[in-house]
Amino acid sequence: MCHCYPVVCHSLALSNPSQEMSGIFGLSRLYISVKGSESRRYMVRRMVNFHSPELVSEDLWVAVKVWHAFDGLFLWEFFTTLDYEWNIIRGRRPFRWTIWIYSLTRIATLVAVILNIVGVDISRPINCQLWVVFQSIFAYLAFSGASLLIVLRIFVLWNKNKIPLVLATSVWGTNIAFFIRGIVKLRSAWETEQTNCEILNTESTKASVLVTLVTNIILFHIMFAGLLHLRRQGGNMPGLWRTLWRQGIIWFFLAIVAGIPPMVFIFLDLNDAFNLMFQMPSLIIMSIAATQMYRFLTDFYSSELSDSSRHSGRVSSDVKRVSAGPIPLNRMQVAVHTAHEQYPASQTSHIGSCVSMGEQLRVKPHGLGSDDDDLEGGLEKISAADFDEVPHAI
Repeated sequence: MCHCYPVVCHSLALSNPSQEMSGIFGLSRLYISVKGSESRRYMVRRMVNFHSPELVSEDLWVAVKVWHAFDGLFLWEFFTTLDYEWNIIRGRRPFRWTIWIYSLTRIATLVAVILNIVGVDISRPINCQLWVVFQSIFAYLAFSGASLLIVLRIFVLWNKNKIPLVLATSVWGTNIAFFIRGIVKLRSAWETEQTNCEILNTESTKASVLVTLVTNIILFHIMFAGLLHLRRQGGNMPGLWRTLWRQGIIWFFLAIVAGIPPMVFIFLDLNDAFNLMFQMPSLIIMSIAATQMYRFLTDFYSSELSDSSRHSGRVSSDVKRVSAGPIPLNRMQVAVHTAHEQYPASQTSHIGSCVSMGEQLRVKPHGLGSDDDDLEGGLEKISAADFDEVPHAI
C-alpha cells in the first residue's frame, strides 16, 4: 500500500528508485528523496514479481538446500535402522505380515529421495517427464504406506466395528485417487539455464496436498475415538494403551507441522520453487514418523508378550517342580491297639483306609516353608484314638 498522496505516488512510480532486496520473499525497499520546500524521505514497500527469473533462481537455490538437508536426514535414519529388517531376516525378531507395508514405505521413500537428488543435481539432460512420473509414483507410495500403517492401527482398535473401518478405508482410498490424479497432471522439462529438471505446473499438486492433510486429520480422529473406545471397554494392557495414545498425539502433531507449510505455499502459488519446497520434507517427516512408531510399537508389544510368557513359564515350572518332585513319606507315630479282636473286620479295614488317608495328608511338597513344618509336626502327633473316631464320623 502506498503511504502518500496519489499525485506523489504517480510521480514516484515514474522515477527510477534504487532497490534493495530484503530476503527471499522479495520485498523491495524504495528509498526516494523528494526535493521541494520540505525535503522528506519516503520508504515504500511493494511486492515484486515472484515469477521473475532472478527471484525464481534464488528461491530454487534455497529449496535445493532444504531438500538436501532432509534427504540426508532420511538416508541417515534409513541406514542406521537397517538392523530391524536384518534381525527379522535372521529370525531374531518375530515375523509379522505388516512388515511388508513397513518395508514398502521405507523403500519407496528411499527411491523418491534418490530420484529427487538426481533431478536437482544432474548436469546432463535427461527425460524429465519420465523422471517426474517415477519420482511422484514413489513419493505417493511412501505417503500411502505411512497412512496405511495408521489405518492398520484403526483396524486393531475398532476390531469388528464396521463403520469406522469403512470410513478409514474410504478416506485412504480417496487419498490414493488424488495421488493418481496428481501424477497424471504433472509436466516437467529440462531447464538449460538451471541445468536441471523443472516442473512446469506445480499448482496441479494443490488438490493432493490438501487431501493428504485432511486425510491425516480424519485418520487421527478415528484412531483417537478408537483409543477412547478401547479404554471404555477396559483393555487388559494399560501400558500398550498409553503407548498408542502418546504415539497418536505425536503423529498428529507431526502431520500438522509437515502438512501445513506445503498447503499454504501451494495455495499462495508464489512460484514453482515455493510450491515444491516443503513437499519433500513433508514426505520424509511422515515416513520417518510412521516407521519409527511401527518399530517402537512392535518392540513394546514383543517385550510385553515375553514378560508375560516368562511369568507364565515360571508359574508352570513351579507347578511341574511341585508335581514331579519327590514325595517324602515320614514316619507316623501311630499307637496300635493290640486288642484288635474286639473290632470287626470291616472296622479294621476302615482303620487301614484312614491310616492311608492320613499318610496322604502327610505329603509335603518340595520347597515349602516353615508353615508346612508346623503342619508336619501337627500331623505327626495324630494318635490312634483320632483315627478310631474317623469311621464313626463317616
